[in-house]
Amino acid sequence: MSTTRKPVLVRPTDPPKSVALKQVASRPTTIYWFLMVSDLATAIWMYTVGAWLDNTSKFTATGTLGGHHVLLLIVALIGFLMLATLAVLTDNFTHSTPKLALARNVACIISIVALTGLIALILMALLSRLLFGPLRP
Repeated sequence: MSTTRKPVLVRPTDPPKSVALKQVASRPTTIYWFLMVSDLATAIWMYTVGAWLDNTSKFTATGTLGGHHVLLLIVALIGFLMLATLAVLTDNFTHSTPKLALARNVACIISIVALTGLIALILMALLSRLLFGPLRP
């Protein structure tokens, strides 16, 4: 009588039909909250001083992506509303499904587009400071 065992083929069980929510690491969730607050700040900023930024000079028009403050206001509001909706659906960005993860990534891209005007304005100010030095009389 032999003591060796014969290998047995086991079929994996089928995955459940409903996709369960997966736990997400807590560290990246602060990024989504920061983007959501930044979108709201950008929308308020474009509503209050967007027309002034468009018409003052070409330098300040970089903050509105070349004089398009209304478009930037709409993009910031869309990014904010998408992230706010996803915060509710994903239990404060801690659980996710593949579809919600895709929607979250699209919302982040929209938010970054809304923030590029501010980022461009800050970078231009830093570059002019490096090139021209302190502007004192």
